[in-house]
Amino acid sequence: MWFSRLSVKLFLVYAALNLGLAVAYVALVAGWQRQLIQEQIELRLRDTALALQGRVADLLADGRKDRLGDVATELSRTAGMRVTITDPHGIVIADSDQDPSLMENHLQRWEFQEAAQRGIGKAVRLSNTVRRRMAYLAVRLDREGQPAAYVRVALPLESIDLQLDALHRYLWVSASIVGGIALVLTYLITGRIMRPLYQLTDAAEAVAAGDYRQRLPVGTEDEIGTLAQAVDHMRRALTRQVIALQENSQRLETVLSSMLEGVLAVNADQRVLIANEASRTLLGIETREVIGRPLLEVTRNRVVREAVEESFRLDEPYEFEFEVSGLQRRHLALRATRLPGEPCPGVVVVLYDVTDLRRLENVRREFVANVSHELKTPLAAIKAYAETLRMGAIHDTQHNEQFVARIEEQADRLHQLIQDLLHLARVESGREAFDIRDVSLRTVVESCLPGYQERAHAEQLTLDIEPFATDVVVRADEGGLGTILDNLVGNAIQYTPPGGRVIIRWHADRGSAVMEVEDTGVGISLREQARIFERFYRVDKARSRELGGTGLGLAIVKHLTQAFGGQVSVHSEPGKGSLFRVQLPMGQ
Repeated sequence: MWFSRLSVKLFLVYAALNLGLAVAYVALVAGWQRQLIQEQIELRLRDTALALQGRVADLLADGRKDRLGDVATELSRTAGMRVTITDPHGIVIADSDQDPSLMENHLQRWEFQEAAQRGIGKAVRLSNTVRRRMAYLAVRLDREGQPAAYVRVALPLESIDLQLDALHRYLWVSASIVGGIALVLTYLITGRIMRPLYQLTDAAEAVAAGDYRQRLPVGTEDEIGTLAQAVDHMRRALTRQVIALQENSQRLETVLSSMLEGVLAVNADQRVLIANEASRTLLGIETREVIGRPLLEVTRNRVVREAVEESFRLDEPYEFEFEVSGLQRRHLALRATRLPGEPCPGVVVVLYDVTDLRRLENVRREFVANVSHELKTPLAAIKAYAETLRMGAIHDTQHNEQFVARIEEQADRLHQLIQDLLHLARVESGREAFDIRDVSLRTVVESCLPGYQERAHAEQLTLDIEPFATDVVVRADEGGLGTILDNLVGNAIQYTPPGGRVIIRWHADRGSAVMEVEDTGVGISLREQARIFERFYRVDKARSRELGGTGLGLAIVKHLTQAFGGQVSVHSEPGKGSLFRVQLPMGQ
């Protein structure tokens, strides 16, 4: 408390005032005393010089200049002064302390110059003759209107200076004692004044730190006491308001943090007021401290800023959809609304992530288009062959059975397509009943392999197994696992040219069972690999339809694998073949 800036300022002000008063007191008293002594010295010198002037005038009138030295010596002994007598030209005639013949001309000295002009002159200086500080007074002696001589008396000032120094010391000591007492009193008074102020400060800082229960201890009845009561009233009012604001802020923060929609609020200067966690995620905001910063600096998105600017100009909400780039591209829907008030205090921006919605819409459109196309192709073929038969080909014994066979082939293709769609729908919806148990991969592969050996031989392909040293058991449905293997092996045979090779292998990998189907076929580009597990997606659409594929096999593989708690992946290069890897949980 004693070393705060305000207390130091008060103490220094009072100390400066005390010091100034002490210095002024000493200076005034010392100056007055010095002036009084100087007046006494001057009066004494004047009286002595005037008394000596008459005797010198008499001696000069009688022509007895030889007596001037005795008169100067006698007066010097009786008055304790130095006496010097010169002629009108400043040549020393007599001196009480020195041989006049050895002394220089005195006419140019200040006291003689002043006496020549005014009749009397005075000066205080260091004597060149006796090397002492002296007070001089010279008187001009006139005869018949012309200067006849000069009489000068001088008094040493050492004793007077010693008396003045002693007086100054006494004054300074007394002033120091009085000043010290004043400083102590100042220190105590400053502390008494500052104590209640510091109590007020501590209480205000406690309130600022969140301690609203501390009361002000100041109990004086002066202005400081009135101030303390006012501050205490303000503390209670602030306590109620802060508690209400904290509760509202917590509720608002809870609501905003639980929202999936991003919420941004900006003021009239487009500086961020609110930004919930969802808005940070949707816009890729990495900076943690965003409150008070410009909107464009925080979001780095001109679309959002332009939407805010447009909302300031409109009276109705502004809606817009846009894409944001980053680790994952997102489709966002934006709705910017002005805050009520004139002028407009700000804008609230609500962001909706519609990425999945737009993706599902695209998938639905593609699915409808693909299903329509896939169904239209066999139906068109069936209709064409039926019309051909109806228009007379039914009686053509050479070709009618061939047309009927084509109708059956397209009907089988249509039936297979519908079956695959129903199977995929049941797996996706979870309505497919699976018998999840321990299944041997060796058993599933050995049961699947004979059905494809003949087809592989017809396609001039080699179908091999690279068995693991020991059998691997997985937790899955045996029929579903066979469907996965059938689709992978069928695709490998279908897209491998003659002379190629298809290999089936399995092994254990860090607690998981892995089944791989590798071929030396046409391969798949990296751009196509991300979409081959989608429904009806074909890398080579013309070749797939030519070979009778429905485009649903890999989609069924993906969903069956996920239903068994596993995952499927592909590694492929165009012209070098493909490797499909199915990873499933291991059994006992």
